[in-house]
Amino acid sequence: MESFWHDLLEHFQIDPDAMEGVKAEADNAVREISSRVGQRNFWQVSQDELRFIYTVSSLLRPEIVVETGVGPGTTSSAFLQAIRNHGGRLYSFDLGVGYGEEKEKMPVGFTVPDELRSNWALTLGDSKKTLPDKLREIGKVNIFFHDSEHTYEHVTFELNTVKPYLTGKWLIIIDNYDWTEAPGDFADKNGLTLLKVVDDLCFIHS
Repeated sequence: MESFWHDLLEHFQIDPDAMEGVKAEADNAVREISSRVGQRNFWQVSQDELRFIYTVSSLLRPEIVVETGVGPGTTSSAFLQAIRNHGGRLYSFDLGVGYGEEKEKMPVGFTVPDELRSNWALTLGDSKKTLPDKLREIGKVNIFFHDSEHTYEHVTFELNTVKPYLTGKWLIIIDNYDWTEAPGDFADKNGLTLLKVVDDLCFIHS
């Protein structure tokens, strides 16, 4: 078992056997999501990253997940599949531009199947404008996933904006975390733990 899993299981007091039971589900979910993308490139996260997102969301059973940066919707699909059995809800934020390298761009979140959309709220626009108001409306966040603009300023803005709403044994997940020092600075400033997961994905917890 990777060291970051030991940290997470201990921090959230999760039985390791529970994770073993989720692994097969995660593999099936990743295969299904990947099949909707095919061989096309929409700058989506890797399969290993998707597997982590599904597994940790299944284990933590979050009531509210917030993600910034949807793209084709592969991470949205992973979150939604993982939380549907316990009635969790996903709030996603994206600029709303088309995705892909093909001549005809695909709409944001096109890989999210209809049967998962009832627990999904998608807000389009610059998160600097949309995120603060929506978070006040939502009121709390259990898992926050950042995969939008990866500049130091923007990552810092999103992390500081969501911080007051983090509830219980919360978790922050950041993709492309090594593009800027913002995640590490945020963790250090607030006395939090940051650990790399796989590729350029990390998580932060208290």
